[in-house]
Amino acid sequence: MAKKKPSQNISEIEKLNMEFLDLKLKNTAGSLKETHKLSEIRKNIARLKTKIRMEVEK
Repeated sequence: MAKKKPSQNISEIEKLNMEFLDLKLKNTAGSLKETHKLSEIRKNIARLKTKIRMEVEK
């Protein structure tokens, strides 16, 4: 698997943040059925941020 550049990871984080915001708004409105997606996306964002920080520290 090819390594991704930090800029690609940042764009992925931005996409996940937008998706998280959308799901959060749907949850507040009461129309979100799959509430587990909120925690999954939040954890994925944290994983990507950790990965970026580890690459920078090398």
